[in-house]
Amino acid sequence: MRILVADDEPLIIDLLTEYLGAAGHEVASAYDAKSLIAMVEADPPELVFFDINMPGIKDSLSPNIIIPPALKNIPIVAVTGTDSEKLYKMGLPADIQVLAKPIDFAEVDAIIAKITGAA
Repeated sequence: MRILVADDEPLIIDLLTEYLGAAGHEVASAYDAKSLIAMVEADPPELVFFDINMPGIKDSLSPNIIIPPALKNIPIVAVTGTDSEKLYKMGLPADIQVLAKPIDFAEVDAIIAKITGAA
């Protein structure tokens, strides 16, 4: 599966990229929202893991979450340290999966299985 991991924390990108790559996935990385959008527009992945609190996704002046239109037709997993119930109240669409930090790799596997229908 072609997966894009986007986070402004290099450690999170390194952890997910290494894990997903070892599991046989083709993984690309973006370190900011602008790069995330450019990469998705240039070559859409099959799945995106991204930090919901990354600048450009959630404006620090507003509590609202902004999902870039380029991600509209791609399964998304929001990687966050924020409680998922709070995220949904802030406008996170219900069809977006939430992966809590610190990352539980069994949960990563379960999310991918659910998205691919292998669950």
